[in-house]
Amino acid sequence: MGGKKRKRGVVEGFRVLTLLYYVSELPAGAFQRLVELFRVHRAVAALYFWSKRLKLDEGVGLALERARQLPSYYRHAFDERSQVYQFGEVERMGRPRKIVLKLPLADALHYHCGCYIEDNTLVVRLGGRERLELPLPERALKWLQEKEREVAPLKVTKIVRVQWREDRPEHLKVQIVLRVERKKPEMPDPKGALLVYVDANSDYGIVAVYAVSDGSETRVLETPKLRPPNRGRRLKAAAKRQAAAAYGHKRGINLALARLSTRLRARGWVKAAAARIFKKAFQRASGRSLIMNFDIPDPESIKGSYLQKTLLSLEKVAKNLVNWFGVYATFECYPSTVCPYCGSKLKIAYTRRTRVAYCTKCGFYDDRDYVPFYHWVKELGLPMPKWPLRKLQLPEELRRKLLINSVRPGSPG
Repeated sequence: MGGKKRKRGVVEGFRVLTLLYYVSELPAGAFQRLVELFRVHRAVAALYFWSKRLKLDEGVGLALERARQLPSYYRHAFDERSQVYQFGEVERMGRPRKIVLKLPLADALHYHCGCYIEDNTLVVRLGGRERLELPLPERALKWLQEKEREVAPLKVTKIVRVQWREDRPEHLKVQIVLRVERKKPEMPDPKGALLVYVDANSDYGIVAVYAVSDGSETRVLETPKLRPPNRGRRLKAAAKRQAAAAYGHKRGINLALARLSTRLRARGWVKAAAARIFKKAFQRASGRSLIMNFDIPDPESIKGSYLQKTLLSLEKVAKNLVNWFGVYATFECYPSTVCPYCGSKLKIAYTRRTRVAYCTKCGFYDDRDYVPFYHWVKELGLPMPKWPLRKLQLPEELRRKLLINSVRPGSPG
């Protein structure tokens, strides 16, 4: 669900800290009071949501009247002027989302509101002078301080979401959401900026290229490839589980674990990979401006691939980090099978570790994963970098073909 309607020319980035608490370790009385609060909040939220969706003013008024049963600091979720308003996008939604029927308690992290931090404890107000105290790990407190320093001197708005579901009664989930608003960045001059090209349209994972240009020369600094968790190892583990199940050894457990092993929903890996890319970019920038492009594949082009959900999720993660740090970025796709020099169709030669794209007309060749970077540099109006971007071991037959039938671009040939 969206919060307040965003201002024009302003972008919002956020970071989320998620904590899980075992219900069995919480004070019984305080937890029961929290459950009662959830039931009232969800009922009011459902009535408010559908009244908004159907444009029933009477229903909205009735929901607001019933919201008075909630402690005053939790009524902000229904106040359109509040930072924690929960229904900003309802009228524009094409279809309902499941989360609206499980709306969490949400309130600003402040002493005078529903939740606040006191020393190393998260205090949740329950109304009637009751409260629930949740210990905060030292690592969590350091993380919050670190994220605030990343965007200083901008003001960070803190929101707390407390979630509990009847179908998962053993855990209480707490999310501390940090939000920051900033003016939408304008494109800096590519000459002198750090250029970062990220290509997720790869059978091998995510590829990044870091480069700088002064207008007369484009110099590539680094070309890392970030690969997802080892799929072969996971498939071997799944085969062992299936074999054990076939022999009747803990059949249900082994089949369930085998199914989990064959799935690759590496959301954690995508977030970690994106964080590494941004960290390296700021290290390489050394005070320069940043220009980034994320080449996210068309969903149809990788439909059925085991990396489909993994690669497509990079766009959402990257957009959030771009807004959080205030970096200028685009999300354009560039061809990997068209020669950036002469426009001819590239041919592909497969080696043990690389897919080499080469042009029989002009002699250009490089790792296919790096070809879109050349097209991007060309569109920015910058000189082409020296190719290949990193040393390639070419098959002897391909080496002879390139030397005999082509002339290196830019050579006197």
